[in-house]
Amino acid sequence: MDACTRPSHTGRQTRELTKGPCLAAFFYCACMIFADSALPATPPELQPEQEETATLSPSVQHEVSMKQVLKGREMAVLSARLTDASVTPVGNVSWKLRNSVGDVVFDSTAETVAVGLHPGYYDVELKFGSINLVESFTLLEGHGLSINFVLNAGALRVLSRIKDLATPDFSSDTFIYALNGKAKGRLVTRSSTPGEIVNLAAGQYRIENRLKLGNATAVIDVKVQPGIMSAVEINHRAGLARLSYVGSTADKVEWEIRRGALTEMQHLNGVNVSVVLRPGKYIAVARVGGERLTASFLIKEGEARDIQLGN
Repeated sequence: MDACTRPSHTGRQTRELTKGPCLAAFFYCACMIFADSALPATPPELQPEQEETATLSPSVQHEVSMKQVLKGREMAVLSARLTDASVTPVGNVSWKLRNSVGDVVFDSTAETVAVGLHPGYYDVELKFGSINLVESFTLLEGHGLSINFVLNAGALRVLSRIKDLATPDFSSDTFIYALNGKAKGRLVTRSSTPGEIVNLAAGQYRIENRLKLGNATAVIDVKVQPGIMSAVEINHRAGLARLSYVGSTADKVEWEIRRGALTEMQHLNGVNVSVVLRPGKYIAVARVGGERLTASFLIKEGEARDIQLGN
């Protein structure tokens, strides 16, 4: 559904428009990817600790058309497509228009917008997923302008689980880095929602998935193709350790997981705690009041073990 507003030169009009279906032009392509937790560490320039989020420049091959209108009826009609071959506009696009002095004259999220404007120079900012595009245009007196942006975009849907282990899903953080383009080597976006669809400009990416409760991390490289949504399933090569303190349920227990001289995890609180660990030898440390209890254990890939400490 289109909407039309006519802001003043310095005023701001905001109106919520009907949201079209997101990714309507996607073809679905499912791919199963198995990632090894023992892959080489991510280079420093690709570390998830970076807080900065970069954006990629999509295609600038947009469709632009003009038509004559009555003076005082000038407007801009804005929409976006995934690829040159896409027919249906994408939904959930954020649009922001600024006039020649930098004032925001329109700000909304919609599939297609029709904005009444005074003749002049404008900047339009488009946001779709991790894609952030800024273009400029001039609206002539007595004319209407239509711009159909070509995003050259695709998407990823990332799911993670523990390979060969039938356990409830563990929450994880997914970090996506660009391997080419202007944002090469930088964090593009991150997600903590299982199965979230992430919109990305076409290109090469590195996915790093970290299980929140444990030390299991998997890294894979993928290619995002225009107009294609790829389902990526990450299988962590790890095991499950179920730690429990055999004592009063009212006791306050703090756990630490060590691997040799290194502390892998700490400040885990509770009588019962479950953690996902890479295969190897570990030491579980339980602190209960002034008492310190320890137990050595081995975790194999796809194994679930119970480690009990206490009386």
